[in-house]
Amino acid sequence: MSLKDYKYIVEVATFAGLIMLESNAECYRVENTVSRILKISNLPTIDVFANTTGLFITLDGPNLKAPITFVKRIEKRETNLRKIHIVNQISRDITAKTITIEEAYCQLQAIGKTVYSKRIHSISTILLVLSFTALFGGNLNELFLSFIAAILLLGTYKLKQYFELNDFIFGTVSTLIVATIIPILIHVIGQPDNSFNVVIISVLMPLFPGTAFTNGFRDTFKGDYGSGVAKIVEALIIAVSLGLGVALGLFISKGIVSWV
Repeated sequence: MSLKDYKYIVEVATFAGLIMLESNAECYRVENTVSRILKISNLPTIDVFANTTGLFITLDGPNLKAPITFVKRIEKRETNLRKIHIVNQISRDITAKTITIEEAYCQLQAIGKTVYSKRIHSISTILLVLSFTALFGGNLNELFLSFIAAILLLGTYKLKQYFELNDFIFGTVSTLIVATIIPILIHVIGQPDNSFNVVIISVLMPLFPGTAFTNGFRDTFKGDYGSGVAKIVEALIIAVSLGLGVALGLFISKGIVSWV
């Protein structure tokens, strides 16, 4: 292989790692997948280090005059198990020699082009909230309130994109808006106060960082304490922001209801 070929392999491996980290994959899984792709170079030195915010890759051997090192920073993350599965399968296909490195790169590029549309994402969010309301024994009025809460939540997603809010601010703002408006609607339609519990728990489900929390423990149990603790702290911060938003929303809504 030429130097250009080795660099191309590292670029493809880096691209695969970035997709997995941005999809909230466990760091040990990212390192395993990237290392699997790099092994097709047949070079003895393969070093991969992944954490929540960065990916570091080094490839070296007697065929290279100097090590090839790539460093990439991870600036955005979302939970997407589908992308994680596809990238992991591509890496296995490469090592099994069922696809070439060029075909693998084309498949990796195609992953971002086949994401779900905003309309599908919005409908899924609404159905998720309504499903939890039904699961918690909500009546028709509570289902209606949950539908309104889901619409409000979708509106806050647009605020996040427009103002480029971080996870803590977004969690606080989204739950603040929902926890302010829903109690007022409950008071207007004459629903009992405990209806708020069903509605707010249901609308919190799409926001709860369950995957990040689970991945943090999995990384920790694998011995990767740095990335594991980072993911757990990230999940706890998001959980605190949700609680803070609900508390502020209740405080504001009670003041408005008592004033009216």
